[in-house]
Amino acid sequence: MFFDTRYFWAVLTAKDREATIKLKALFDRSKPAYTSSVCLFEVYKLTLASEGKDVAELRTATIERDFQVVAVDAEIAREGAVLAHRLQVPMADAMIMATAKRLHLACVTDDPHFTEVKRVWV
Repeated sequence: MFFDTRYFWAVLTAKDREATIKLKALFDRSKPAYTSSVCLFEVYKLTLASEGKDVAELRTATIERDFQVVAVDAEIAREGAVLAHRLQVPMADAMIMATAKRLHLACVTDDPHFTEVKRVWV
């Protein structure tokens, strides 16, 4: 499965223990688990703003250890541009969705923008 930023943020900032357990179970069943380098950017940026550089470094290092991080290449960039234009979605969402689409993987997200790939959530 492919994991969107919303998965990471839900797990990292969860107040609902039951939802966190269910989300982590999705990860446990999804080996290998994939994410986008764009998600790494978003987690780092959000964490930097809320908890500082040390926590941002720790969180993104953990993601890099536990997930196969797929970089945006020219093909993904072009597909992302097409999706952003056609669906009128933010660039980051389009790039993440294009990456999941290229890998033919369902995406763990609750983001309603993700209409081009199968969405999985708890």
